[in-house]
Amino acid sequence: MNLIFALLQAIIGLSVGLVTLVFRLVLTVLAVMVAVYKHRNPWLWGMAVLIFPWTVLILFLLPKHYPSIPSHLKQEEAFRGKNPVIASIMALAAIVAKSDGAITRQEIDLLKKFISRQFGITGTELNAYASSFDYGKSHPEEYQIFTQIIRDFYNRRDVMISIAYLLVAIAMQDGEVSSKEDIQIRKIILELGVSEYEYKSIKNSFTYQESYSYYQGNRGYNQGSHQGYDFGQNKENLLKKYSEVLGVSEEAPMAEVKKAYRKLVKEYHPDKLAAESMPGDYVKFANEKIRQINEAYEYLKNVKAN
Repeated sequence: MNLIFALLQAIIGLSVGLVTLVFRLVLTVLAVMVAVYKHRNPWLWGMAVLIFPWTVLILFLLPKHYPSIPSHLKQEEAFRGKNPVIASIMALAAIVAKSDGAITRQEIDLLKKFISRQFGITGTELNAYASSFDYGKSHPEEYQIFTQIIRDFYNRRDVMISIAYLLVAIAMQDGEVSSKEDIQIRKIILELGVSEYEYKSIKNSFTYQESYSYYQGNRGYNQGSHQGYDFGQNKENLLKKYSEVLGVSEEAPMAEVKKAYRKLVKEYHPDKLAAESMPGDYVKFANEKIRQINEAYEYLKNVKAN
């Protein structure tokens, strides 16, 4: 009898323990999701809630984290009481739009569409950022401050590249990127951590200039696929080109190539970008990038295997 009673106690104790563990794990997953949404450290809060479940209450009470901004900007109408990331994107867009001397309605509409889609704001709330746009026009020398604010908040390459895409799209509204716009964009995207190759690739998605000979067609997006490699180039040029696509050196071992390939596929995967409500045009650009990345990986894999 005592044995049966002890067995029942053990079973009940195990069941309670399992229920408690499952509850903690579910609460931890919830805490991680909330931490990501509020731009808090998900690892720190996940561990805290796993050990001390009651800390999830603190997390729910915490406001959404925004990056710190320089003291002089806090007093400016362009940033006071506003989301500093949106204000910074507006300011950067204004710098690029103004760099060729004229700002068009098409450029402003494109910017508003991007902000509305990315941040879910419209109407009066969106129009409140007009002062941020005006501030950028008047203070192009502060582009490094604006890019730093964005990077402090969004430490993700896919977001940086989408912003670079926006800036190029603004410059392309009149059909081409002027020399002044080109200089300004290059300075900004360098601060965003976007490479020279990625910048050229973004421009090519609009202009189809054949500086990298990736694809051909009319202005717009190429929905076709490239069949095989460009054998019009010698082996050294192809090795250089495809190494640049993956962001590795020409001497990189296959393990490094594979690591770079997986990282880029994760960043540019169209399904992920569509789920995150990236602009449709950027998702199309990402599709083309995925094709280039796959092509580069297959080429380097074949070359380095021989």
